[in-house]
Amino acid sequence: MEKRSVFDIDCDSVIPECEFQCPKCIEEIESTLTGVEGVSKVYLDDEENEARLVVEHDPAIVSVEQIIEILKTLPSFYKGFFIPIPTEN
Repeated sequence: MEKRSVFDIDCDSVIPECEFQCPKCIEEIESTLTGVEGVSKVYLDDEENEARLVVEHDPAIVSVEQIIEILKTLPSFYKGFFIPIPTEN
């Protein structure tokens, strides 16, 4: 069964004006996660003017914890600038 996991990605302390406006970072996240087995869809949800990363996935194949570990390996997360934080759906 598909699950919709939502993540805040906290970069405000380093890049306060970012709010997912960097096309390279967004492209990197989407292209990496859509290539992961069990992930069916990756998109940004700008609910209440707060951009959040949404990952639709099969938890029997890839868990939230595994998704977080994949996000931490991306070059845009260099030196802990970006911290993926799961939120309530």
